[in-house]
Amino acid sequence: MNTNAFFHTPLFSRNQGHGATVVCLHASTGSHAQWGALEHALSGRCKVVLPDLLGHGHSPAWPVGQASTLQVDTDAVGAVVRAANSGRLPGGIHLVGHAYGAAVAMQFALRNPVIVQSLTLYEPLPFGVIQALSPGDAAHGEMEDITHSVELAIRARDLTGAARIFWGYWGGANAWEALGEAQRSAIIARMATVPRHFDALFGASWNAQTLGRLTMPTLLIQGSSTRLPARRVAELLGGVLPHMTRALVPHAGHLGPMTHEPDVTTRTVAHLASTGALTYSVRQQHSVYA
Repeated sequence: MNTNAFFHTPLFSRNQGHGATVVCLHASTGSHAQWGALEHALSGRCKVVLPDLLGHGHSPAWPVGQASTLQVDTDAVGAVVRAANSGRLPGGIHLVGHAYGAAVAMQFALRNPVIVQSLTLYEPLPFGVIQALSPGDAAHGEMEDITHSVELAIRARDLTGAARIFWGYWGGANAWEALGEAQRSAIIARMATVPRHFDALFGASWNAQTLGRLTMPTLLIQGSSTRLPARRVAELLGGVLPHMTRALVPHAGHLGPMTHEPDVTTRTVAHLASTGALTYSVRQQHSVYA
């Protein structure tokens, strides 16, 4: 994997600990702070790497001239992992991801299948998989409609309206109103990158043969009350990934890692423990630009 092009636009990353490397990738409009409870649960048991993806948190904007593909953030994450491991990719990496971040984790694993030892995915959203494995599926059309509405608002420079549509779709009718002012401001500031994410996710048209290369132990967590596109992706992946275990979080939607944090954290830690990732006992933490 070539990451050299991204050292001049480094991601911010919060890193702590020693041992097996566990990389946690947040959802669209989120940041590394999404994983605070998981970071605490893993403290002293592994090396945790929590980057802010491009256009989010403390990281720079999407690089000018770069295509809207998952590989852009994947390369940037690779640079962070190298920096956290003395300039190299370690022999064993465990990836945790939510939504867009889960799709980036899958892309990373497809490019580095030998060194990725496990995947923990909460509702990954590679929408291209729906079209590849189930052409004409209603879930694909529903996501196209939401994408179009969000992008129309962004083109009209109504980032607040775009954020309301986006957050309301994934979080429910009152989700936007339930947020504090600081949370709303952060989401609005990140909306300009969301069309990049949409393009990347629709472009991830992995077929069964490609997905079959993900032979590492994979836990796919889903909320019982999630949206149709997320549910359909989970169903399709469950039919082709060789070593997938599925888990359902009762009453949770797509924002389960935030709204049902204890349950998602417990399941994630259990899966990581089952793969042998959690063995170290000394804690060290710092924030860096990789």
